[in-house]
Amino acid sequence: MLCVAIGYPLAVGRGFKLYSGRVIALGRLLLAMLFMAAIGIDISQPALAPVETYTLLFGYQAFAAVIVALTWNNWWLDARLAGPAHAVDVIMFTVLVYLTEGYTSPFFIFSVFVLLSAAIRWGWRETTLTAILVAILYLFAGLVAARTSMDFHFYRFIVRAGQLVIMSLILIWFGIHQWRARMPSSAEELYAEPRLDKSPLETGLSASMLALGASSGAILWTEAGSNPVGLSAREGQITTIPIEEGQVGSAPFLYDIGRHRALSRDSDRNLVTQEPAELIGGDLAQAFDLSEGLAVPVRTGTGEGQLFLQGVHLSTDHLDIGEQLAVDLAGHIQRHELLQAAAESAAAQSRIALARDLHDSVVQFLAGAAFRLEAMRRSEGAGRRIEPELNELKKLMLQEQGELRAFITALRTGGRVAFADLSRDLGSLADRLSRQWAIDCDFAAEEAEVMMSTDVHLDAHQLVREAVANAVRHAGAKSVRVGLSGSREAVRLEMVNDGAAYPKRGDQIDLPKSLRERVELAGGVIDLSRGMGVTKLSISLPVEGRRA
Repeated sequence: MLCVAIGYPLAVGRGFKLYSGRVIALGRLLLAMLFMAAIGIDISQPALAPVETYTLLFGYQAFAAVIVALTWNNWWLDARLAGPAHAVDVIMFTVLVYLTEGYTSPFFIFSVFVLLSAAIRWGWRETTLTAILVAILYLFAGLVAARTSMDFHFYRFIVRAGQLVIMSLILIWFGIHQWRARMPSSAEELYAEPRLDKSPLETGLSASMLALGASSGAILWTEAGSNPVGLSAREGQITTIPIEEGQVGSAPFLYDIGRHRALSRDSDRNLVTQEPAELIGGDLAQAFDLSEGLAVPVRTGTGEGQLFLQGVHLSTDHLDIGEQLAVDLAGHIQRHELLQAAAESAAAQSRIALARDLHDSVVQFLAGAAFRLEAMRRSEGAGRRIEPELNELKKLMLQEQGELRAFITALRTGGRVAFADLSRDLGSLADRLSRQWAIDCDFAAEEAEVMMSTDVHLDAHQLVREAVANAVRHAGAKSVRVGLSGSREAVRLEMVNDGAAYPKRGDQIDLPKSLRERVELAGGVIDLSRGMGVTKLSISLPVEGRRA
């Protein structure tokens, strides 16, 4: 918190980014300057060896300034100098405590900076070792002060030691739970919803570059059982790069190929140096024109790949940011796969529904027409005139053509339909079915003030068509009675025919598959019963249609 408080006012400048390495380096320099000012103001300090103390503080300020200059924009030196600088901080803490009032030194707070630096940079083991070392050195300085000073207050010594131990335990806990750097706040909208018209690799690469402010990037991706795919992004243009093979690392790493440097974390979150060639491979580095940047391995259930981001002001924080980036990019790719699967499923369902609609309208009409033509052929053989029946069939074909056009228009426009319109249209349909199949098809409807989805209107038409066709063709029915009623929740159809009973499977009546599937797709209920020599088919459809 101390380092963040020191660095925050400076973060308001345009383009100024305070990564943890910069915060630690800047905090060290400001504390060294504060120590010098504090001793200069307090005439009682330093209590011991004034010349040596001032010399030491001047040297420490110079050391802190050099560390800031060397590591501000150099992630490699920041990582390599972190250990030596940390050792100097521990030594300075011990010496300053001894030279300035011993166990009651005002520079006791410097121990918090030392422990905080360890917790941010390394894992819990290094934080624990630092805490133990600082506590031992503090106790040593306190005991030396006790032996050389007559004004030794034991309770103050115990209180300070207790504070040091408690602070150490808190920061060790943070180290155990992996104190991670957070993604920049501008990355809250890192990935937009996937788009089916673009590859998730392209949108994911662009979003990742935007999140970290990268000037260029590349991604290698291999689907299971497929050849690798390479994409490179420079100056707003994404191009495909031919890649024959490539390896994917196990963790994010920083790389500087020109200087043969690579940095990653092991399973204990300790920094590990490696050769870039071991992690990237010469062919891949040349194909993507890699120089210096962050590499992030990404894995999903169907493939794996490696993301490369360059032109970023790197720090060791990006190793933690890379882990978050990998999760976000993998989720983006998986969401695209899910969206694509849903779109394919919806398209398949649309094809099935359209095929069913064509079957229940055009195919059934053609079957009815064939039925009428066969009857005409027999009439002609018996010497009867068939011209009136041909004219009737022609009229029915024109009516069917008009209904098919209306059906296509309804599919395009959607909207809602009044119950009265459905009643009128089903009445006309029943009349045509009577003439088409040469049967008695009566229609009766109750009055209802109901508005329904276009889906319900279309489904009701096709269900009546299919039910009448099944009754005539498969049950030999001579008459069908169609009833319609409605409420705020559902539209109900009842169709009674005098044909033969439907076949059974065991004790259950075998419902026609086309009817059952259409009702299920509409979210409705279908029931079939037999008695008194007639078959009754009851269907209930929700007024909201398939959306319900």
